Amino acid sequence: MSVPSNILQQFIEAIEEELNLLGQLEQSFEAQLEALRRYDHEALEQAAMQTSELVTRLERLQQKRAGKGRLLRRMLKLELTASTEQLLAALEARPETQTAAQTLRGLQQRLQQQLQQTRQRCESLEFSLKYAIQIGQELLELLQALDQPASRVYTPTGQTRQASPQRSVVNRLG
Repeated sequence: MSVPSNILQQFIEAIEEELNLLGQLEQSFEAQLEALRRYDHEALEQAAMQTSELVTRLERLQQKRAGKGRLLRRMLKLELTASTEQLLAALEARPETQTAAQTLRGLQQRLQQQLQQTRQRCESLEFSLKYAIQIGQELLELLQALDQPASRVYTPTGQTRQASPQRSVVNRLG
């Protein structure tokens, strides 16, 4: 069975678009990190919303790419579970698809590199956000401790606790 060139082209375009989105996602992660550094909550929120939109688009695009990959595997009479390497080898074995296979091989390598970079940037952002949350919690605890009397009492188990319940620093009246 012949592989229509338009299917191969759509597969190539899906990978190229995925690479583009991963680049945008990495920029969005960087924008969030920069907003954290500047304590700019509004910019952080906007960058987080942009990241969410990009992730949604990326998921849809990955589904589209996977569908085109399954279609190519069926056309080449490969198992649907065949690896990308097996798909590329089957495409390279056909004279009419060798050029597209070489293009796909290069794109696949770039995609793997971009995915690795994006994962690393995501891990950096995750660490930074967790650290910022921890600092925020410690500051709130410190502020609440300043607002409380220092008296402590013994409980029936022999432990100590605050004599009165802690009050929040948040002004709930207005």
